[in-house]
Amino acid sequence: YVARAQMMVDRARKLVIADRVDTIDLLANRRQCLGEHFKLYQVFKHTKIFNPIVEFGAGSSKIVARSMKMDCLEIGETYRAYVDRWLRLKPQEWRSYQRDMLAIAEVISTHLATELTSMKQLLTISQFYRR
Repeated sequence: YVARAQMMVDRARKLVIADRVDTIDLLANRRQCLGEHFKLYQVFKHTKIFNPIVEFGAGSSKIVARSMKMDCLEIGETYRAYVDRWLRLKPQEWRSYQRDMLAIAEVISTHLATELTSMKQLLTISQFYRR
């Protein structure tokens, strides 16, 4: 999930950096696809990682998993607001969109990398406590 999401963000970022105003419709489609991918990823990580750790994990792991759940919901809302802002992007809005897109791409990339590292640590700790 993380690799695919990052690939999608990177491809869109390249188009925006290249000043490809002619890709407005493609970018709108890609925003929707990324949002759908994020929904699948969110369901996966909550049901398979966060919720089991919150329910069965060690005390400190529970706290971290709950915090990660909240961070996940927050970044989801941030992305939905971004998509809503640019739902009907017009060529004359390109410069504003460009700045916003590059900023959200950086936020998403940082979040994905941090989250992946944290999930790996949570799963490692969970395995340690199962022994």
